[in-house]
Amino acid sequence: MDFVKVIDGAVDFCKDKINKAMEVWDSFDEDQKKLLIGCAACVAVVIVVAGVAYGLGKARGQRIALEEEDF
Repeated sequence: MDFVKVIDGAVDFCKDKINKAMEVWDSFDEDQKKLLIGCAACVAVVIVVAGVAYGLGKARGQRIALEEEDF
């Protein structure tokens, strides 16, 4: 197995996918681009808020479990 061929194939595959994505992006008008960027930003914010809430809830749950534990 030649690793150079594998890496070359992976690079070609990625180039093709990026070119296809850029063609789709270029086909959008300015309003569609703004809407897509806004949706992506909202999704990112929701993921961050959910992650922080999960972390805080998990930390609080561990603290409560430790306080209730009889050693």
